[in-house]
Amino acid sequence: MSQAGPTTSRSLTAILGVLTDVKAKLAELGLNMSVWDAEANRVVPCTPACDLCRAVCGKGNRCLASIEDLARQVVSRQESATGCTPIGGCVIGVPVRRRRRLLGAAVACFPTREMGDQESLARLCHTYELDLPVIRAYARRDCTHGIEQAETFLKMLEWMLVQVQGTQTAQSELATLSSNLSNTYEELSLLYRISGAVRVTHGPEQFLQEVCEDLFEVISTPVAAVVDQHQAPSAQPTAVTAGHVEADEMQLQRLAAAVFSLGSDQPARPIVHNEFVMPPALADLPVLRNLIAVPIGTNTDRIGALLAFNKDGDFDTVDLKLLTSIAGQAAVFLANNRLYADLQELLMGVLHALTATIDAKDPYTSGHSHRVALISRRIAVEHGLDDDKIQRIYLMGLLHDIGKIGVPEAVLCKPGKLTDEEFEEIKRHPARGAKILAGIKQLEDVVPGIVSHHERLDGSGYPDRLQGDQVPLEARIVGLADGFDAMTSDRTYRKALSLDVVIHEIRTHAGTQFDSDLVATFLSMDLEAFLEELRSPDQRVLSFELARGQS
Repeated sequence: MSQAGPTTSRSLTAILGVLTDVKAKLAELGLNMSVWDAEANRVVPCTPACDLCRAVCGKGNRCLASIEDLARQVVSRQESATGCTPIGGCVIGVPVRRRRRLLGAAVACFPTREMGDQESLARLCHTYELDLPVIRAYARRDCTHGIEQAETFLKMLEWMLVQVQGTQTAQSELATLSSNLSNTYEELSLLYRISGAVRVTHGPEQFLQEVCEDLFEVISTPVAAVVDQHQAPSAQPTAVTAGHVEADEMQLQRLAAAVFSLGSDQPARPIVHNEFVMPPALADLPVLRNLIAVPIGTNTDRIGALLAFNKDGDFDTVDLKLLTSIAGQAAVFLANNRLYADLQELLMGVLHALTATIDAKDPYTSGHSHRVALISRRIAVEHGLDDDKIQRIYLMGLLHDIGKIGVPEAVLCKPGKLTDEEFEEIKRHPARGAKILAGIKQLEDVVPGIVSHHERLDGSGYPDRLQGDQVPLEARIVGLADGFDAMTSDRTYRKALSLDVVIHEIRTHAGTQFDSDLVATFLSMDLEAFLEELRSPDQRVLSFELARGQS
């Protein structure tokens, strides 16, 4: 006799729905069906399908033994069979299989026309103490099939089982395919979104946070991106997470180090632990049931790791491939971001050195360009501009006087009033600065702020006598910052003005020289504290760090 293991029992349970449908269809033909497992244990009982069977079964179910015997025969021989009941009914049995594995048997019985003759009915009523006229009426209605139809019903039952199981399998496979396609679409969408987010102007923290959040949406399990501090740019975070993660950054850093030995020379390969055992050194970490970890970077330039843990169920190869693909994109982004940060640092160093040479021509204006850059940046921040504009405005403030490199020192440092010719020479420095930067493609978008920072809203500025909205917002910000620093700094022709006088002058010229909205924003700040910050000895370093922070 075939033995039914756990897998067989689960498989039979999985198709009970379709077997119940078969049972209902046979009942319409007057057949009663029961289902048995591979050990001949009854799973679905035989329910009488007609009045005659209900009347006879109500007196002790005399047919059950014959049905059980046939079920044992079918599962033992694993082939279809027919038989008879003690009262003359017919029994048919068919093996129930799934992918050639025997799951059990479907056994059906029905009353026959042979049971309906007068002698058989009289004997049946006498034996079971039944009312003969009632049973005769049941028999005329219910005994419609002959014994010779047993083989026909047997073939029909075999065909029905094949059909309904095939339909269920197709539906199951279709549902699986649909689920797989849906998952694949989500994974491809995730990879597409991450590819679109790979822009070096994004900060590492922002990029990795988006990666973790998108990945969490797809696999519905906590995710962490851990970066080795020794490999990362100084502004880069050590770890970001998505989902419910109880561990802090240091704990996640230690977990990644324990899994991959970050910083070692050993090759790092993706790891899947569906029965993760926490190392003693990590005993203080929250319990991790399972874990998948993928290195970010190469064996020679390992940057960090992408981790996912505590999944309901096991991590599989699909999860591993997805995390590996994302880790590859993250490695490209982080490597490019590091190169971009190095280039930004080099560029800012060159620009600061260049502006320092300009400021050095006039000791009274030393540090002026850096202060204007800081003031411009602060105004832009307080005015609610976006990060890209704030960075450009900082560069405009830093480079606004670069055109003065062509102005003679005798004019720049003259202690008295300038002649008309000397003032015309000074007025050329915005256009000269724009010309100097015109050949640098990366600085094209800072030229408008440089060439127009001496324009006035009333049209009395230079070099193009622009009015109102013709003056770019960036140039208005740099112009306000330039005017504030000029009034609060010592010059060859006068001492620095007091803050009260400066504020009065700015208010007086709001709407004519300066933008009224920007003036309102600027004067709402704590200018006394801001002046102290600008005059601090580390102002040069501060301005450089602020510029790097925008990269």
